[in-house]
Formats: sequence, C-alpha cells, structure tokens
Amino acid sequence: MKSFRRKRGSKTAFVVLVAAVLMTISSMPQARAQEVIDPTCRPDLLKSADIFFCIGREDLPPIQFGPPDTFLDVRARRAFPQQWDQLGADQRHNPVFPVPDTAPAFLRFGTFWAAPLTGLDFQRLGRALETFGNPESWGSKTAQNLGNVMGVSAAQGIVYVQLGRHEIWALDGATGEAIWNADLTTAAGMGQAIVQEVEGRLTVFVPSGDASFTVQNAIDFSNGEPHDRGANFTGLYAFDGVTGRLRWRFATKGAARPTPVYRNGKLYLATSGGEFFVLDAATGKQLGTFINPGEGFPGLASLNWYETDDGRLLLFYGTIRPRRILAVDATDPAAPVLGWSYTPPSATANAPGDTPVAIDPDLGLVFTTVFSSVSGQFTLNVLALDAATGTVQWSDFAGGQDSPPGYKGSVPMVHNGRLYVGNTSNGRYRAYEAATGALLWEADLAEADDPPGLVHRQRAAAVFFEGKLIFAEGRDIHTFDPDTGQELNRFETPGTFGVWGINQPVIIGRLMILGSISGWVFAAPVDYITNFPGVRGENPLPIPTSDVTLPPQLPDFFNPLALPTAQEANQFPGTWLAYAGGQEHNGVAAQGPSNVSWQTALNSALPLDARPMDEGLYGTEIATHMTHLAYGVGTGVSPARGILFVGSDRYTINALNALTGRKIWRFRTINANFGQPLVTPSTVIVSGGDPWMNLGQTGRFRSNSPATVIGDSFPTVHGLDPETGKEKWTVYSSSGTSAMTPLYHDGNLYWVNGEARVWAVNADTGEPMAPFMNIDGLPTLSLGGFNAISSANIYRVPGGPDLMIVGTAMPNRIWAIDLAAAQVVWTHDLAGVNTYVTGFAAVPPTIGQSKGMVISTVLADADTTTGAVTMLAFALDGKTGELLWTEYLGEGVIPTGFTGAVPLVDKSVVYLHNPLDKAITALDAISGTVRWQAAVTAPDGQYSWCPGVVTGNKLIQPVGPDLYTLDAKTGVVLNQLRVGGSFTYNNPSVVGKTLYIGNSWGWVTALPVDVVIGEASQ
Repeated sequence: MKSFRRKRGSKTAFVVLVAAVLMTISSMPQARAQEVIDPTCRPDLLKSADIFFCIGREDLPPIQFGPPDTFLDVRARRAFPQQWDQLGADQRHNPVFPVPDTAPAFLRFGTFWAAPLTGLDFQRLGRALETFGNPESWGSKTAQNLGNVMGVSAAQGIVYVQLGRHEIWALDGATGEAIWNADLTTAAGMGQAIVQEVEGRLTVFVPSGDASFTVQNAIDFSNGEPHDRGANFTGLYAFDGVTGRLRWRFATKGAARPTPVYRNGKLYLATSGGEFFVLDAATGKQLGTFINPGEGFPGLASLNWYETDDGRLLLFYGTIRPRRILAVDATDPAAPVLGWSYTPPSATANAPGDTPVAIDPDLGLVFTTVFSSVSGQFTLNVLALDAATGTVQWSDFAGGQDSPPGYKGSVPMVHNGRLYVGNTSNGRYRAYEAATGALLWEADLAEADDPPGLVHRQRAAAVFFEGKLIFAEGRDIHTFDPDTGQELNRFETPGTFGVWGINQPVIIGRLMILGSISGWVFAAPVDYITNFPGVRGENPLPIPTSDVTLPPQLPDFFNPLALPTAQEANQFPGTWLAYAGGQEHNGVAAQGPSNVSWQTALNSALPLDARPMDEGLYGTEIATHMTHLAYGVGTGVSPARGILFVGSDRYTINALNALTGRKIWRFRTINANFGQPLVTPSTVIVSGGDPWMNLGQTGRFRSNSPATVIGDSFPTVHGLDPETGKEKWTVYSSSGTSAMTPLYHDGNLYWVNGEARVWAVNADTGEPMAPFMNIDGLPTLSLGGFNAISSANIYRVPGGPDLMIVGTAMPNRIWAIDLAAAQVVWTHDLAGVNTYVTGFAAVPPTIGQSKGMVISTVLADADTTTGAVTMLAFALDGKTGELLWTEYLGEGVIPTGFTGAVPLVDKSVVYLHNPLDKAITALDAISGTVRWQAAVTAPDGQYSWCPGVVTGNKLIQPVGPDLYTLDAKTGVVLNQLRVGGSFTYNNPSVVGKTLYIGNSWGWVTALPVDVVIGEASQ
C-alpha cells in the first residue's frame, strides 16, 4: 500500500481555480475540444477542459501521494455525501447529491481533473487488438483486468476507485490527487466501494474477485455438481478510508465481485461461491450465512434491499447455474432464509446473475433486465417484481439484435415513478412507467457516422440531474430529455482513455465524476458535459490510436547501483535459453560462483513460515496451489551475466543481483508470469498468462470440445532489456494463455498457447516468423484442443528436422512439429490408456537426445467415485512417436489444477518426484523399469511437480518446503534442508557451486550447493 502520511500543509486556495473554471465554461466555443493544439497527456493538460482528449505519446510522471485536503476541510467534507451504502449510492441507483450554497466553488460550479491511475496501460493494451480480434471482447477483457467497471464511490471529500488491476485508490475530490492506494490479491474493478463511518472511523469496504473458473470448477460443472466462480483468493476488505490501513479482510470461497449493501452496522454480501453472508462491519465477523438454491452464484449482480410493510429486511440479487432472482430474508441476521425465488423465462448466458436490481421503495417494486433468447432470437426482458412476494407485476421483451460480449444486461435506474434502462442487444434506450410497464419512449443511440455493425451498448445506469437524464456508454456521454426521449447533447471522446463500460456518473453539486474501463477517472463540470459535443463537429480531433507511437514501458524502478560489475558478470553463463536448463530438464551449468547465500522477498511475498493463504477455507492442497498462482515465483529462475531473472505470478518480472540478491529492476505486467525467463545475449524473455477459463469456455470444456481455450486474461510474452528492464517488445498471443515457457531455437521463440495455436516470433525483436505466422502476425498452424503449461522442448532427428515436442488436451495428445516446415510430423495419444481430462497440457516433455527419446508423465485411470488417480510415466521414440514403454507409478487423490510430475534425465536415468505417493523415483531410461524409489515427507497437500537437478552424482529435489538431496545411484536420502514456504512448480538452477530457486510464497533463495547437500562443514 502507498499512502501519504505527513501533517497537512497549507490549504490550496480555490480563488484562481474557480475563476478559471467559470471563465472556461462561459467563454468556451462550441468546438473547444477540437482546438487542442498538442493533445499529448501532460500534467497541466490533466487539469484542463481537454482531459478527455489527451493522447499518451510520452510516459506520465509517477503518481505522487498527498494529504486528504478536502476531507480535512470541514466545509468541503460536509458538502459531499457522508456515506456510500450500496451500488449507485441508493436503492434507486441515482447518485446525485445537491450541495448547499456554502459548499466550495469546485462543487458549486465544477472543476476539471483527470487521475491517470493506470498510466498508458490502456493504450498499450490496444496493441492486443491486432491478435485478439473482436474489439468489444477486448474491451470487456480490459475492463475486468485493468480498469474500473462499475463506477466510483464518493464520501466526505474522497473519491474511491476500484481497479481490475487488483487495486483500490483514494483520491482527493477537489483535485483528483492520490491520497493512498492498496494492492489486493485479485481483481477489484468489478465492484463499487462502500463507505461508512464505523466506530468513529471512515471505513471503505472493497469487494474483490475475478470472473474466472479453475479447471476443478469446470470439472465440477461438467459433472453436474455445484461449483464456484473465482480462481484467485477473493473476499471483502475493510480499509481505513483516510489512511488506507487494512482493518480486516473476510475471505470467501468464490469471487466477492458484487457490491454489498451496508445497513445498520452490518454488511450483506453475496459471492460466486453460492453463499450469502451477513458481517459485522466493525470487525468483519460472520454473523450469519445462507446457501443459495442450487448453490447458484451471482456475477456482477450487486445487492439491493427493501424493508416490507411487516418489517422484514429483504436482500435481492440474481444468480446463474441455476438462473434465479432471489430475495433473502435477513431480518434475523444470524439465520437468513429464502424470502422468495423467481426463475425468469428464457434467460440465457449470464442472466440474471449480472444485473444489479433497482428498487422503488415507494412502489414496492424490484426492477431488473434479463438477457433472454426467445424462439432463437435474442431479446432483453425488462422485468418488475413485487418486492415482498416476487410476483411478476409486468414484463416487457424489449427486442434485440445480437449477443453482446461480456456483460449483457443493463443496470436500471428508477426516478419519480419512471424506470430508465438501456438495451445492450439493439442499442436502444427506454423509459417506462414504473408502476405499469407502459412504454413512454424509446431512443436509438445509433449515429449516422457509426461504422457498420456498431451497436451502442448502454450497460450503466443513468442519473437524473435537474430535469436531464445523463448516461455514459462507449465513447459517448448522452444527455436526454426524460419526458420526451429527445437527445439534448452527446459528448463524445476520442476513446483514448475516456471509454465507459458499466460506469455510472456521480454528480455532487455541479461536479461530475466518472470512472472508465481504462482505469482513468475524470471530473468535469456537469454543464460542460451536457452542453458541448466533445470531438464531434466539422473538424473532429483525429486520434487513430493505432497510429500513435507509444513509448516503451519502463520498469517500476531501476537501481543501476545494484548491477554486477563486469568481473562479477563474467563468473556466470552468458545466456539461459531453455526451461529447466535444456532438453533433459537438468538446470546445471558448470560456470558460476561459490559461497553465495541470500534470500530476497518479491512484491507481496508471504512469510516463509506462513501457512498457505486461506488454508482453512480451501484445505492445504488447493490453498497451496492457489498461493503459488497468486504470489509464487512462476517456475524456474535464470542466472546469466551476474543477474538472476525471475518471473512472478504477482504480475511482475524481476532482476536481482545474483551475488547479493539486491533488486536491480522490476517490470509490471497485466498478468501472472509463470514461465521461466529466457536470456539471450541482448534480451530477457518472460511469458505470462493464467491457467483458467471464462464462463463460455466451461461449457466447451463440459462438451469435451477441441475449441476449449485456457486463459482468461491477456496472455503476453515480453522482451526486455536485461540490464535496465526497459520494454523492447511485447507479443499478445490472442486469447489463449502463454503461461508456458517458449522454446528458443535458432534465434526464434516457439510456443503452443492456450488455444493450441503455434506461435513463432524473433527473440530479439518480437517480429512474427514465417512459416508459422502469416502476414497479419497470426499463427498458421492450429492443433485443436488446448495447452495450459506444457513448455515445448526440442528433439533433433539425426540427419533430419528439428522437432518441437509439446502436449495438449482435448484431444489428449503429444505433438511433434517440424520447426522448419511448420508441419505436424507425428502425434501420440497413448491409445488404450484412460488419460485424465487435463491430458498432456500440464507437463513439459523431457528429451533424452542421446537415447532418441521423449519422456513425460500423465495422470491416468481417474476414479471419480473414490477420487483416486495414478501417475503414469512413458517414453516415445523421438523420430516416430512410437511408444517405447510405460510405467505406472504410485496413486493418490486426484490433484487440483494442471499438474503432473516433470522428469529430468541424466545419462540413462529418469528422475521424478510423484507427490501422489510421496516418493522420488529413478527409472531406467531405456526400459522404464524402476531402479530405486525413495519415500519423502512433506506436509499433506504441499505438492511439488517440478524437476530437480543432478550435480556431482547427487539429486537435489524440491519437496514441499524442503530441498532433498539423494544419492543419484542408490536413492539414499543424504540431506533434507528446510527452506520454507513451498515449491510447487519451482525447479532449481545450479551454476558453479550455487543453487538458485524461487518458491510459491514469493521468495528467491541462493544457497551454496554444499549447504543444500549437507556437506558444508566437511
């Protein structure tokens, strides 16, 4: 967390500011926004009327943190809303707040500011459009993983902004200057912060959670069992609203994305784990819980409330799987019960689980929109239910056109007896008589100059301000006459940073504040927004974002004093070019230092003696696995030229001084960095992605479809300058994960991504390479099925082609691909073996080049009744794919995630650790017979799937929190060294006499090999 914690300085005078604002509004010509001479985003421009029109041509200065001036000014603080109890601030979803005549001028007249919380990341992500394809799907993905989705909250002079980039920000309401920010474990942009004074302290409650499904979630869904949504650690956080200090965190199993409701000292929360909770707002203590019918779960359906005539307190939200609208009776907070349940007819996709309902307490009605399919046609069902009973009062199928990507509903707003709602399927906006459902008017949001196929999708709720209806969608902020449906003004932005998803405006006095999917927050006088056209007109500002040359992304920090000297660098290998060191997965290099010992914690690392995060909620195995994917060092670490390069699942790439552990630079990424860094003479390459699925892919997974895709965020492969961490190039590999380490071969990188497409780029430039890539920079070869974390290896056919060897699932298959011709040479699927649903997508194949073999493992013969599965090792002929041998190893409980033992080969022996039966096994590489097997101990559930290393006739194998050393010939255990945390996918690298290894708790360790093997005193 970053925060400003000095004593308050002198209050900024508002005289000049007020004069400037009044002069701007009164004298601004109709085409003001078109006259921006230099629209480059600069600090001064971000305080002007041109905030919506800037272009990121150069990096902005780092965000500075300052005191909460507006909060500290009693007059200003009191003019703001004093609390924020739910989505949209009230039951009707109309966050409009008049201010007294004594309010500060910035509220009485409005002011301009923009808070560029995500810098140029939105424009940088625009490069992903080249491979991602659908711009709307790209926008939905960007909103979830980067920006603000549901809008901002404001209370007592502070604006609170939740971001998909797992952050919560507090901004000064007058200036937009940052007061503090805090990092959450997972996405936070899909909820809206709740703000209340609790025990005399301003407190902000932050719901968090991702929209993904783990493979286990998908398996449960496939088996018709209740399942959760949310792959990361999720929950509700409580922060001090002024300082940002964490007060408490309530962990949930399943995403806590929906905005909760605060009422009378209690918080009411619904999660994607199928549960409803009542919490004490002061302590986070659970007071009561309720399990949804069928364990259905909400998506973005934030809660609302209603008190019946007989005094019952009802909380409302929608769910999917099954699709219902629920009213939970929480009159007794210790024992919530079902008040009523309604199943909307013809609901489809994520309806009704995504739309927050609006309540008119005077009418006693609940309003929502339900995306539906009637007789094969998409339509939006606008629905009014009796709040006390759930009886349908009226329903209107409002027509449709297509199925929008992502969020398909529209958040309703009710005011003065009228319901206002958009239709995302056909781009129209409607007003109804709230009591009867009589249609008052309908407006088409289309413009004459819209490109073909564009639909204006109004997802966010409108606000009602001084006889005007105002709402934001796409690049437009609309102003309508609420009586006639006539559009009075359309304020249009160029879409560089001002892009609106489900972002509802907040109006305090005459100041409008609006979050965006870019992660930027804008404030402007409402009169400016409702009276001027933005970039429209005869000479619109030409901003083709694809033509803007973006500066390379810089690291978060760079400490040149931590760089190794030339003499120190020369002690190390010059490059590191393969996962686990090479074909045999034995990461050992003779050249390297001795007497090196240090431990370094990466960003957000957990203490090494800590238990897995939320272990009590998930159990040890799942919690350990999740901890790795949330905090861990991805796989291996790579020492080269005196620098240790480390990918982190905490969204960073790191460079450490390999001799001291000092941090040289850290590069921030949009996704986890699971792959092992590759280091060429001029570039360090790190691959990123997640092993999860979105909602639609779980349906494909259930159908065992070869169209199933793994990966629910932006997959990346970054090329960085090794010394400075400065971005050289970034490849966005469509929609499938790139978590696996690429194969480096003859200056190029090759990998099969989460949609089983074969990618090939130049390692130093990122340029696509034929014949695997076409002139549009897209793969020409698609295998079908998916890959998750199977890092490709290379088999060199004697006298023949070089083959890339990689595994996939759906179909479960090992592939050999000619790297010169971009053609499949052979495949193998272990016919007759009942391979597990994760197939070969979880294990990087090992190559025994001198023996002509491909060696790997797969889970087999899963028994869903007993929950048991067996680890099977096998070998294939590298040239033909012919099966050479199989060896069934021990069995155990089916593990979570994409898992399988990764073998290492040394001479004629295959070594691997099988956590299922807690044994390290040595196999004869030629026959597959067991040479020896050694029992090991590890805390139950702390599984290690990585290869070890063989050095000096000793096998060093990570097992749980320990490093085991065994005699490589006999299997006798020689030493067991406790490091702490856990090693899940973390293979060691040994250079000279030093072992380097990352772990699942986010630490990197360097130790003398003699210490590891227990011979330091000899």
